[in-house]
Amino acid sequence: MADDLDESPHPRRRPPEGDGHTSADFDELVAARDQMERLVRAIVAIGSDLHFDVTLERIVTAARELSGARYAGLGIRAADNSLVFVDAGDAFDASGLADMDIGDGLRVDDLRQRPDITGSQELNLPIRALLAIPLTVRASRFGSLFLADDRPGRVFTDAQESAVRALATAAAAAIDNARLFERERESAKWTKASREITTALLSGDPQTGPLQLIVNRALELADAEQAILLVPGESEVAADDVDTLIVAATAGKYASEVIGRQVPMAGSTTGGVARRGLPMITDSFQYPIEGFTDVGERSAIVMPLIADGAVLGVIAVARRPHQPPFDEAYLELVADFARHAAIALALAAGREHALNRQLAQADSFDEALQGAADELRRLWRARRVLAVTFPRHAGAADGLPSLVATGEPTKWTDLPADLRRILVALSDDDLLTPNTAQPGTAGIAIQHPEGILVVWIELTDQRSFTLEDQTLLTVLAGRLSAGLQRVYQVDQQRETALALQHAILGPADLPPGFTVRYQAASRPLQVGGDWYDVADLDDGRIALVVGDCVGHGLAAATVMGQVRSACRALLLENASPGAALAGMDRFAARLPGAQCTTAVVMVLDPATGEISYSSAGHPPPLLVHADGSAQQLDDAHTIALGLRQDWPRPEAHLTIPIGSTLVLYTDGLVERRRVPLEQGISRASALIQELRAAPLDELANDIMTGLAPDDGYQDDVALLLYRHPAPLELSFPADASYLASTRSALRRWLSGARVEPGRVMEVLVAAGEAVANAIEHGHRDGMPGTVSVRATALVDLVELIITDTGTWKPPAQPPDTYRGRGIAIMRGLMEDVTIAHDSGGTTIHLYARIA
Repeated sequence: MADDLDESPHPRRRPPEGDGHTSADFDELVAARDQMERLVRAIVAIGSDLHFDVTLERIVTAARELSGARYAGLGIRAADNSLVFVDAGDAFDASGLADMDIGDGLRVDDLRQRPDITGSQELNLPIRALLAIPLTVRASRFGSLFLADDRPGRVFTDAQESAVRALATAAAAAIDNARLFERERESAKWTKASREITTALLSGDPQTGPLQLIVNRALELADAEQAILLVPGESEVAADDVDTLIVAATAGKYASEVIGRQVPMAGSTTGGVARRGLPMITDSFQYPIEGFTDVGERSAIVMPLIADGAVLGVIAVARRPHQPPFDEAYLELVADFARHAAIALALAAGREHALNRQLAQADSFDEALQGAADELRRLWRARRVLAVTFPRHAGAADGLPSLVATGEPTKWTDLPADLRRILVALSDDDLLTPNTAQPGTAGIAIQHPEGILVVWIELTDQRSFTLEDQTLLTVLAGRLSAGLQRVYQVDQQRETALALQHAILGPADLPPGFTVRYQAASRPLQVGGDWYDVADLDDGRIALVVGDCVGHGLAAATVMGQVRSACRALLLENASPGAALAGMDRFAARLPGAQCTTAVVMVLDPATGEISYSSAGHPPPLLVHADGSAQQLDDAHTIALGLRQDWPRPEAHLTIPIGSTLVLYTDGLVERRRVPLEQGISRASALIQELRAAPLDELANDIMTGLAPDDGYQDDVALLLYRHPAPLELSFPADASYLASTRSALRRWLSGARVEPGRVMEVLVAAGEAVANAIEHGHRDGMPGTVSVRATALVDLVELIITDTGTWKPPAQPPDTYRGRGIAIMRGLMEDVTIAHDSGGTTIHLYARIA
């Protein structure tokens, strides 16, 4: 940034003699202009990144450079009115200035001569000149900028003070934006964790206990030193009747010392939170918990886990002694997390969670019904469970009810007549009313999306269904009815959603040299907000786009379709990646749900390999060269779309070397929880480097498989590959008159692929023999047919595939002395030759070294 602030795009030119201005006047004007330019660049720089810590560091650096100070620091006002310092350059411990009253600003030429300011405070540096400017954010004092210098005679000027004050005004807006961004990120993390807790507990994952899962997430999200989860010592009692809490799960420091500790409900901080049902922030606990509250005073947040009046637990999370304390805004975040965790614990403790899991995991209505029947059979250890659907209108071809059976596969017509009569009668009974007239059996009717569903359970013995059994059956039947309605609606939406996704995702037919893969994370609709696009431009170039709208599912896909269409229209109007992103900025700012969309836009000249590109907050494309080296294309990276109007969108340019593979992707391919994004990108780059010699389609499949997590992709993934040069694809009638034009086209392509001239001639001769054989032998009877030629550049090889639609004649016996040597010529000139015959024709593969 220092270089940026010191450079001036305007050369200094002295005024002509005799114009009334002195050289000093001119120097003063130039200095003022340069200072203004540095100030503008500094203001742009501090607002270009929404991360809070980065913003603060840039503010301090900019203030130091604008003022020319040797030392700079930003004192941030803490809750206890102390100052926490962010410094730049040489170490600057300005803690001695913490109690100084700077009012609306303070400028001192020699601090040693002002004991009325420093008083008895000891400074770690022999500071002479001091400039202190307050920072006010939303009408509250955020902190102060301190600029100091110890060089003799060094003082701060009026211009420097004005520049720093102007910077402070812009810094206030940047800090406010960064705090809002950090708060939104923090809120999103807690909300996502709440959903993960619920999903994990309902899925019954045996790898992690529910209590440990909750405490692990709380520790991670709060960036804390310790987290503990206490549960009632007496289970299944009302909150007012619980006497003791026990530490049942721990994470972080002193975990083994804290586990199992007991805390009385009365007179303890955690017990009081459990009774009140409200979270709180504290720096001391009324009842000491050995190993938790005896390691030093620090900020802690305590969250109750209460559902339906029962105390399920209390989470206490403590930060390190020198970490910033939790603020009141955090209470809203953790309260929502605690509510989700409590509800999930309550559901996980009940027997109905297994049925909910079956319904949640089903990808179709039939699968949901079969899974529910299996789960009911498991719960009652039944011999057989039948699920019979009686439609409102006879829709089946045979007019019979639809039957799902588990335990003993059967059909409706195989059931005994008396059982069929019972099931029909149940379909006319009151809904959600168990029928247990026959010992060892129970039946119940529920609402089915297309009629009435009767569930019939046959136990392995003749015992009667108890009142508890009947209550549980009623509860589960109600859950099943609601769940089936939801799955049915999703099933009905699936076909429409998938059709919409494929229609707006990107073109199915791609130019030669390209391949794509797409996988949505959202189940069961399997649609998302990632997209790709490849569009032919009017000048013969090709536009490439990969983007990612925020969110998943149908809503994100709808936004994605509009953003993708806008981007394509902008590129067709002006084939400039930077201009397209600038136009998308304005579009995304006005389209609900489109803000924070990321995208990378490229324009490729397939004849030369030249590309220009620009990125809006998107992971950098990869370029893997034929020799195995790789580079990240991150020279034109800026913020995501729709965040700032008229944000500069620069472009970068380069030429793709022969045999290189260009890789565009969305973050779902490389981003993993608790793993830095850079590490994921490096892993993908290493895999592509290893597999770079594979054909493009095979490489795309290997990338998707090789980078997939064990539990599948948790985010949408779009992958777009291009290998330069693009393959040559020719198709022509099986007629010898096309040999010359085919040879010319192949010669041009081989030259563009940088094949050595001598090797070009060998390839042309071998290919000419293959094409001549296809014409002469494959279609010797004069039947109409076609011949196709495809040439592809691999890492160090050229692959030619010649295909005809005819049938070759058997070799002459004995061999003709003057003919029939084409295959021998091909084998002599090429690295490898394979010939395959089938009912559809003959295919010849020729391989030649590029160099």
